[in-house]
Amino acid sequence: MDLAGYRHIGSVQKPHGLKGEFTVFLESDLPDWVAERKTIYAEITGEAVPWAVKSSRFHQGRLLMKVDGLPGRNEVEAARGTPLYVDEEEARAALTDPDFFYNSDLIGMAVVDTETGTNHGTVRDVIEMPAQNLLEVERSDKSAFLVPFTKAIILEVDHDADVIRAAMPEGLADIQD
Repeated sequence: MDLAGYRHIGSVQKPHGLKGEFTVFLESDLPDWVAERKTIYAEITGEAVPWAVKSSRFHQGRLLMKVDGLPGRNEVEAARGTPLYVDEEEARAALTDPDFFYNSDLIGMAVVDTETGTNHGTVRDVIEMPAQNLLEVERSDKSAFLVPFTKAIILEVDHDADVIRAAMPEGLADIQD
């Protein structure tokens, strides 16, 4: 089993107590949904290994989990930083907002200016920032520039056409990385 078909949701952070409970560094917009999972997957030597969730709860704003793969504090310490995943199909089925999408869905999409029709390049990365996300757009010459992911600039994300239509502010695409 490899990691295709799995959605990254975070990682093992640190032990909480002595009996195998750990805090999860959560990288998901659906924390309550993640907390309800009966199985999560740990990336171990590049493979998705299933861990049955024995308990899951929130404590002081952090998700705590106990899984069958980590019976005690020492095992949790050894697993610090282990990436955690859920099944991709389950994650997609959990989405009830038709306008919601995962950042990874944007990678590889073309960024096209709606006014000029100019294709500025493809999304290479999505950088999460406190105010808004930034799209790192790679030009054909491999240089890049950043586009704020705001409603004023990003007008449409067309998954079918694999295109992001944007109202590009003058000069934004001229900024070099």
